[in-house]
Amino acid sequence: MKAGFGCRLGGTRGVTLVEVAVALALLGLIATGAIATWSKAQEAYFVGAEAAESQENLRAAIDFMVRELRAAGRDVTGCAFDYAGSGGRDCTPAKASRCQARLGGGYVGCAGVFAIPSAGARPTAVQIRSDRNDSGTVGSAGDAGEEDVVYALAAGAPPCPAGVSACITRDDGQGPMAMVAVNVQGLLFTYYPRPGYPPCDGLPAGPCPPFALPLRDQAQADNIGRIRISITSETIVGGHSIIRRLETDVHLRNRA
Repeated sequence: MKAGFGCRLGGTRGVTLVEVAVALALLGLIATGAIATWSKAQEAYFVGAEAAESQENLRAAIDFMVRELRAAGRDVTGCAFDYAGSGGRDCTPAKASRCQARLGGGYVGCAGVFAIPSAGARPTAVQIRSDRNDSGTVGSAGDAGEEDVVYALAAGAPPCPAGVSACITRDDGQGPMAMVAVNVQGLLFTYYPRPGYPPCDGLPAGPCPPFALPLRDQAQADNIGRIRISITSETIVGGHSIIRRLETDVHLRNRA
């Protein structure tokens, strides 16, 4: 008979049901905590990703508008627009004769053609015109659909996509409105006079107060020197409201 065969190990015993239950309960608590932590991390990731995407969409919308606003009043020929000067409007017979000689017999005149019409300068919309193809006219036959553009805040569908409460549209009068931004909560344009124009004469650009809206007349619209664009968006992700606001100033350079 081999030594130790059939001997009992002293002091050994089985695991009780209570101990198993306690161990399972502790394991469940640890697993629940780990899942909750992972869930919160995932939620934070998605909220952060949506916030970044929302801000990027706003930035793209502002960049798009800034490019066209900077072109407002583009007029290489000096014949497309009617500006207010110290002696009144500059779209005179002398200017028409000069532009006829420069552009040929196709010149149709500039009376009443404004880079930013006074009625088009609104808190939630702006109309901007430019002679992009240097034809001496704006919006005539053969001109591209980017010479007379309106950016505006719109509500509901249409023109916004189904399920979207508000959006920013771009209308060039040549077809369906384009969507510049969706899930927008607000759009605001603020119009500031150019330096030297009342009430900004003698004041630097910073503290100069904006024009009151609606504008008093076309002379004020002709002397807009800066436009501030403010866009606010709201996105709901996992029950969280993500609100983003971007703001930028556009200095208008194409002035007579």
